[in-house]
Amino acid sequence: MNCCNDFNNCTQGRDCPVRKQRAQEANDAYINRGSWGNVGDPLEDVAATIKGLVAWIAVVGIAGLIFWAWGK
Repeated sequence: MNCCNDFNNCTQGRDCPVRKQRAQEANDAYINRGSWGNVGDPLEDVAATIKGLVAWIAVVGIAGLIFWAWGK
């Protein structure tokens, strides 16, 4: 029984076995996405970005104070 037309579109709606198989493959790929690597916590990325920004502000501030004091 073939439930797909010439363009591989299902003609029987949700009951098409080909459609069910494709949906199952997509679900399995989503659930078993270990090959994609682990996605980190976005809050950790934000915290790291803020720490880096604070470090740069400190470095620029210290350099500014040194140049300001040197100019006096």
